[in-house]
Amino acid sequence: MSEFDDSRIEVVSPGVNIAVVKKDDDGWKMLVLRRADTGSYPGCWGLLTGRKERNEVVAQIVERELKARVGLTAQRIWATEYLIRFYEPEFDQIWIMPLVVAVVDADAQVVLQPEHNGFRWLDPFGAKKQVTWKNLVRAIEDVAEELEVYPARTWVELVTG
Repeated sequence: MSEFDDSRIEVVSPGVNIAVVKKDDDGWKMLVLRRADTGSYPGCWGLLTGRKERNEVVAQIVERELKARVGLTAQRIWATEYLIRFYEPEFDQIWIMPLVVAVVDADAQVVLQPEHNGFRWLDPFGAKKQVTWKNLVRAIEDVAEELEVYPARTWVELVTG
């Protein structure tokens, strides 16, 4: 037996990344959020994230987080084939989170809660330039490509029951 047998970095999936999108006269826009200076990753720009609570399924996480964090309601929720993976130093874990697309009304009004202190609705090119993390740049590219044929063939619509 090796001395490294119990020395593993834990891999967990604590929640979801949510690409909140809407379509207006100029095309698809993505919601990009700025984290408040008081929480983790202060000042960083990214997508909406949500932690799983109790026995929630992904669609329930998305609905709850949309309403609680930005005051929005999804018209449709889509599971994609994409995963966001990163090392989370605060917990010394590797996090793997599914990327979900939440479509909201074109006139949806964001209401921020204290964990965020800024937001922008940006076209995919602008969103890629705004986000802090490279893994989100790739996620935005993937979602944007598939929004061109919305809904993408590989997306599965999620419903809550």
